[in-house]
Parts: sequence; C-alpha cells; structure tokens
Amino acid sequence: MTTSEKPSRLGALHAIHVQSGATMIDVADWQVVHGYADFEEESEAVTRSAGVCDISGTSVINIKSVRLDDVLGERSPAIGSVHRDGDSLIARLTTEEALAIGPPSAVDSWKAGISPNGDPCRYITDVTSGLEGIKIVGPRAREVIASLTDLDLRDNHMPNNSCAQAGFAEVHATLLRIDITNTTSSYELYVAREYGVYMWEVVLESLGPGAVVPFGDAALRRLQQQGQGG
Repeated sequence: MTTSEKPSRLGALHAIHVQSGATMIDVADWQVVHGYADFEEESEAVTRSAGVCDISGTSVINIKSVRLDDVLGERSPAIGSVHRDGDSLIARLTTEEALAIGPPSAVDSWKAGISPNGDPCRYITDVTSGLEGIKIVGPRAREVIASLTDLDLRDNHMPNNSCAQAGFAEVHATLLRIDITNTTSSYELYVAREYGVYMWEVVLESLGPGAVVPFGDAALRRLQQQGQGG
C-alpha cells in the first residue's frame, strides 16, 4: 500500500485525547490537541485552578559536552537555570548536560545553531519522540507538582526560569518552571514516553475530581498572548 501524504507523528497520549473527544490538528507533522471545548472556556477554567496540556510535539534536543559552556556560548545558563530565547529555551541540567527545547519545527534550527561537529567535542541527540511533555498551568499548578514530588518548590529554591531532575510519582522526570506571567505559574514536566499515560492520569487526579482540567493548544496560545499583553 502506498500513500501520497506524509503520516502525522503521534504522541503517547493521542488515543486518550481522541477517546475524550478532543479536536486534533496537525502542527509541524505532529497531531496535537487543538481543544476539548471552547478555548475561552478552557482558558478561564485554567486560570481558576489548574490545567494540563499535552506538549509532546515540543522539540527536545539533548546536548552533552565536557566543555558545555564553550558549546552553548552566551546562551549557556547556570546549572539548574533556563535561558529563554523567544519561544525556545535551554535548560542546564548538569555541568555537562543541557536540554534545548522549542516548538515542533525547531529541531533543524537547533542542529544548525549548535553543530554536532567541532571543537570542543559535543554529543547532540534528538529525544523528542522518546519523551512525553506535559504542561501544568494555573494558580494551583504548584500544588499539582507538590503532590507528585518531595522537591522543594518554594520560590527561593525553584524560581521562575529554573529546572530540576527528580522523582515525580515514583518516575524520574525533568521539571522546568516557565511562568507565563508573574501571577500565572507554569511548569513543564518531561518523562519517558512509556510513562506518559500514567503521568497524565496522575496529574489529572492530583487535586481531586475536576480540579485539574485538560486544555489544548488554542487555550495555551491564548494564555501566552494574555501574558504578553496581546
């Protein structure tokens, strides 16, 4: 059998979204959730409590080097910090390891901007398909994360634009805090793809029935525009 169209890439949660009645759209070869209901209603629900969004199409590049500061240059953040550059960012995990994270179309630009060849030696791996990304947003977002981990989430330990690796609901994961506004907390949690469904369900149930609502790309973009004053 042959087809003239390139197949869409599917995240670990695709079947769950379809079964829940989500509207799916193609974004840079990925099927992503456009929304579960009216995006204005989703946005309002998130701002009242907490919402969870599947961001599995987000590009994630792992960068390792014994001289990582030289590889990243002026974009190199301190360990445990995140450097933002528009809609892309670099999260510094250890002395020798960082994640470059951006929109689904950013893989090629990352590889071009941080060449896999050269001195000092560096190892660059596209891990997008091997991870499930989950974004938790809202005034109770910190409560959601706190229910999953013993990590100290207070502002003096994990402020905006920071990152950490720890256990979350007994699963190793990477957490980024990337607030949308000064009053709208936002976290990104990246786990191995095989734990994606489990983590999604744990997050939805974390604060009790109905307290955490799923939302889609349309509502996320609206929240981000509001955060930028747009």
